Amino acid sequence: MLKKFLLEKEAFKLQAEAGTWQEAIKLGTDILLQHDCIKPEYYDAVIQVAKEHGPYYVIAPGIAMPHARPETGAKTIGFALVTLKEPVKFNHEENDPVDIVLCICAPDAKALTEEGIMEVMNLFDGDENIQALREAKTKSDLENLLNSIEEL
Repeated sequence: MLKKFLLEKEAFKLQAEAGTWQEAIKLGTDILLQHDCIKPEYYDAVIQVAKEHGPYYVIAPGIAMPHARPETGAKTIGFALVTLKEPVKFNHEENDPVDIVLCICAPDAKALTEEGIMEVMNLFDGDENIQALREAKTKSDLENLLNSIEEL
């Protein structure tokens, strides 16, 4: 699901530039919007959640998985991978700065947890995968990495 979505839809932006955490998230949600996975207000919901609850979606050093509740504008399951040329601060006490952003959305929580979350966990499993993501510059680089991970 994750690999197919990212590669077939080219739902990624590698070595992108963002000056703020909001800009980094916008890069990802713009991809989701382009593929009709979300409504425009989904981006605002992601930002609002972070303002209310803090950057809880910074899940590991350098890695953020921004998302909002399904009813805030998610239309279908979607993923958008953004790697940043220069990391940005998301104001997380332990895991800043962030240079890998995987925006996710789903029309209901169950739809994503059944398959997608396990694949995301496999993608971020191991320092080698994370380093390869950071170094990827082309679709071919990303495709080679995704193909090397058995459980995707």
